Amino acid sequence: MRLHFFTNGIFSTSIAGGDIHFLKLAEGAVRAGYELNFFGGHALQEVLRKHNVPGTVTLTDSGMMPKTDTGVFGGQVKLFRDMYARYRRTMAALEIIRPEDVVYATSDYWFDVLPSVRSAARRKMMVWHMNAPGFGEIVTRSRPDVDALRAASLHYWASQRHSLRRFAGCKHKHLFHLHPAMKPDLRALGFRDDELTYVSYGLEVTLNESVPAPPREFDAVWIGRVHRQKGIDDLLATLECLAKKLENFRAVFIGNVKDALAPEIARRGLEKHVTFPGFVSETEKIRLFKASRVFLMPSRHEGSPRVVGESIIANTPVVAYEIPNYRPVFGNFVRYVPAFDLAAFKAAAEDEILKMRAGANYLDRLSVTEFKQANSWETTQGKFLAAMARLGGA
Repeated sequence: MRLHFFTNGIFSTSIAGGDIHFLKLAEGAVRAGYELNFFGGHALQEVLRKHNVPGTVTLTDSGMMPKTDTGVFGGQVKLFRDMYARYRRTMAALEIIRPEDVVYATSDYWFDVLPSVRSAARRKMMVWHMNAPGFGEIVTRSRPDVDALRAASLHYWASQRHSLRRFAGCKHKHLFHLHPAMKPDLRALGFRDDELTYVSYGLEVTLNESVPAPPREFDAVWIGRVHRQKGIDDLLATLECLAKKLENFRAVFIGNVKDALAPEIARRGLEKHVTFPGFVSETEKIRLFKASRVFLMPSRHEGSPRVVGESIIANTPVVAYEIPNYRPVFGNFVRYVPAFDLAAFKAAAEDEILKMRAGANYLDRLSVTEFKQANSWETTQGKFLAAMARLGGA
């Protein structure tokens, strides 16, 4: 059986989030004997080669898009033009898809979903990763991921609403959603329960178990994008407080964030307290989590962030603001503080670090085994293949 992935949203070889999710599903499909084809650009072709994912690529761009500043309106226009060109090339190549094939839209954007809907494949699948901000949230800019221009957020909102409605009209379909709170909205759009599967964001449980636990050399660990959505100001204010109150305080920031954060780190006098290892391998990321006492998560909005789960299975406590999406996914495995109460966040971070320095870890009192099983990549891949099998029966 041939499975086509519509993957027009990869513009560089640095991937995260939903890109990792679709790659893991593709790996599961290969092991199950599916023949894969990918609709996407040159960056996707390089990602597949780097991760040794077999399959053919139907190229939908003329070359890798140059680095573009999407924080300005001109950059957003260039990105939209590139998206539209990919969409046009995808639509022109749909003739290679046969009625007996299966198609999967790896995002809820129109450039992936509309080709899926309009393809000849009788069996269609898509994934819904995260709720777009609502129109009112965009106008008032009340959600932290809405930028000042609002154009990208309006596009995201309109694209997601249109894509879900169009996909709901397909006859033989299946939709994967990454948060339990999404299900009522999908029912309201006309999806039946047997057309929906809640899947995890996925965790490297097997690899995590193979990495030995090193000494806890860092008090705090953080990984993420440098964006106001991630609560960067609160993170730096917390580190500044901890460095003054805790002797020999050390933190590690994972990822390519040094250029963006080093000047502010220096201004706050934190250079000797913060280590920047840069972009690291998956194995090294796990080691750094295990080498840290607390993962600080001051984000102001998230969907189902994989990094929280990665910290939990590494047996590293998490301190986070209590925003609505967390408890249904992570339950009591997180130390929650009132949303955006910086003083409470600082106090909780200090308290957990002191407890960990004394050898007291709240995760030791909880059963993480069931959490690991529910969120492993093997379980996520199994749900994907099971849903595809049921769709085949339909």
